[in-house]
Amino acid sequence: MSRVPLVDPGTQDPVIAALFSAIRAKGGGPLNLHRTMANAPELLGPFLDLAVALRASPVSPRIDRELVILRTLQITGGDYGFAHHRAMGLSCGLTEAQIGDLDRWQESPNYTDRQRALLAYADAMTSPDGVDDSTYQALSAILPPREMVEITLSGAFYAMVAQLTRALRVPPDADGVAGRYGQE
Repeated sequence: MSRVPLVDPGTQDPVIAALFSAIRAKGGGPLNLHRTMANAPELLGPFLDLAVALRASPVSPRIDRELVILRTLQITGGDYGFAHHRAMGLSCGLTEAQIGDLDRWQESPNYTDRQRALLAYADAMTSPDGVDDSTYQALSAILPPREMVEITLSGAFYAMVAQLTRALRVPPDADGVAGRYGQE
């Protein structure tokens, strides 16, 4: 049960209706996450802008970002987001085996050296101690600075989504997945 009301997708509030219309124009939603955040519409707009920018603007490969997002959501208990990003990860090239082995990636043969560096970084980002120098250096030897920022922002954004959805108990969406929103 959600801790705050889910705003009706057919709301007549002009600000929220415009935001929901923009979400629908992208092919889905509004999701329960959006309906929850619509209780603070002045924050929903920038949230959506950042979410879209994290998907549409980066030069880093989508598969890299989705791997970090999924691992971050897994570690932080972001079940709501994981359900959505699982399909996105598969759509950009991750395999069922890779997603299934995320919790034991260190021992799994299903990852490349690049993916292992990304996963180690995601693990370190979510740890209380943060990213140590050797983990950072291992990934920054592979990725240029722009991609380091994109990967870091992607992981940090979805750690925030996990905290939000857990704290406010955002219920799963009826179909269990994101629809098409954000799966470009």
